[in-house]
Amino acid sequence: MITARDVFAETNPAFCGAVVAQFCSAYQVTRSGLAPATALIYLVVPLAISEDLAPTFDGCNRETGFTLWMGRNPKVSVDLAKKVNSTLEITTAAIRFGCIAGIFKLTLDGGVESTRKTLPAAVTNGVAGGALKRARLLGIWMAGMGSPRAVLEALGVCV
Repeated sequence: MITARDVFAETNPAFCGAVVAQFCSAYQVTRSGLAPATALIYLVVPLAISEDLAPTFDGCNRETGFTLWMGRNPKVSVDLAKKVNSTLEITTAAIRFGCIAGIFKLTLDGGVESTRKTLPAAVTNGVAGGALKRARLLGIWMAGMGSPRAVLEALGVCV
């Protein structure tokens, strides 16, 4: 049996908005209500929706941590800039959609705050479930890094 991937469904603003909301919720719970910086959102969408990177999350949980995950999977940073650049428009559309739909809002200090505690079960199950789980893990792990700067430096970006 040949399986086909619906690229349009995986890159539409509503789906990517749900990915962003999951990331933000997990980040906020871990950092006691602090919203993640918008710059991190542009990293999360390509990392969470990438089926190439999905196997790197196998066996991981909230205790794994960002630096351990990166250490186990150095291929994550290979072509990351290319992935981020290719998803810039998708991510921006997801942020716009999420703000308009009330899923999250922009904070005065440049963060993205989730306004929802949970998403409907229909959204979190099925094909979307894997990407949403990866977004949650990234939210927990990146929050555990202490600052957006630490996350960027772990990826080799000097700020």
